[in-house]
Amino acid sequence: MISIPFLNLFFKKTSNFEKVYIVILFFLIFISFFVSFPTDTTNIGVSSSNLAIGDRGFYINSSSIGFGSEDYTGNILYPLIIKIITNFCSFFGADQYSKLWNFLLLTITSSLSIISLHLLRKSALFIFRERVSALVCVIYMINPYTYYYSLSGGITNFLIIGVTFLLYIFAKSIKNEYRLSKSNFFKDIFLINIGCSYLSFLRPTGAIFSFIILLFFLYSNLKFLFFCQYSKRIFVNIFILLIGIFIVTYNLNYSWDYSMNHISIFSNEGGLYFGFPRAELRDKLRIDSPYFFYNIKYIFYNILWKSTDFIAGLSDIRDSHNAKNIEQIFPFLARTFCGIFIIFPINLLNLFGILSNIKLIFKNDLWILLLSCLIAISPSLIGVAMSRYLMMFYTPFILFGAKALDNIFRINHQSNIS
Repeated sequence: MISIPFLNLFFKKTSNFEKVYIVILFFLIFISFFVSFPTDTTNIGVSSSNLAIGDRGFYINSSSIGFGSEDYTGNILYPLIIKIITNFCSFFGADQYSKLWNFLLLTITSSLSIISLHLLRKSALFIFRERVSALVCVIYMINPYTYYYSLSGGITNFLIIGVTFLLYIFAKSIKNEYRLSKSNFFKDIFLINIGCSYLSFLRPTGAIFSFIILLFFLYSNLKFLFFCQYSKRIFVNIFILLIGIFIVTYNLNYSWDYSMNHISIFSNEGGLYFGFPRAELRDKLRIDSPYFFYNIKYIFYNILWKSTDFIAGLSDIRDSHNAKNIEQIFPFLARTFCGIFIIFPINLLNLFGILSNIKLIFKNDLWILLLSCLIAISPSLIGVAMSRYLMMFYTPFILFGAKALDNIFRINHQSNIS
């Protein structure tokens, strides 16, 4: 009796796009009970004998704390979730390679993906119009990685929902016609603090993203306190933000050795850069001449290389850093095909949408969110750029990609009428 009204309310709150997405996800999960899907490493899906969650050996192992290595550890939330699932499965005699373990983890990541789509649609509706909210759903759903990260059980969807939750808070303030940086509403500050703290427990990039946002709001509240008026609410907001900054800073410090190790790996990435060995290219572009203008030339060359590698890597249209080591050719071909025909066009739309809505972005403080996203993915410039690093922070970008697509359709419609 209780479940039926709940289901009626659920379907009333969701759009047709969300319902279609839910059906597709459940269908894929059901199919994966019988057939696993190949990846660059192992397989994904419920029937996978070794679920490719990404860096599995790092997130779950036999070390003293159960994850990381003896030299360094990453952030604790994702390994903790995996540990809870593993302990739960052990009561039923199942281990981390069982269908039950896979199913529980995929149920969580799929649910996060569904909620992210709902928050993204509502955000688009708050800022723009109904058609933009429909288009952003389409962009979200046509991206194959949307399904891949739901069926792999990796950390990506855990970050996506946190970023989208913060986007939702920004968008709701726009709907209610006030700027977050100019208001002192405790509820907004508290929710932003919760979202940022959550992200900082997942990955160093999530902590970097969160630190930028919290620092800006701390500055805006301090400015409001010193130049406008004294109030208990402002003092409470500042206290809450300081707690959030402490949590984020703690998580950055906790995973510092992990971050430094990966930066070292990133800066010495092997493989090919469009057919040219990166190790050889790095040697040829080494800046060690005593002549200033000679070094300027190689600085320029490095900028060309790193910027191109960054954009191509985020769009999955470059040579993979480990493609030569994969055993199955289909995942490599599928990834590059997806990059060229889906992700790269979407990224271009996103850029066009941001540039064409720059006034709106600065007027409503959305630039804070977008800047934090860009800073969070900027470490990829050092050497490794992959689409999943962008995917973790991409929902604010595709919101403007949907707006750009809406503008194209409107211009085309007007030209047809005239």
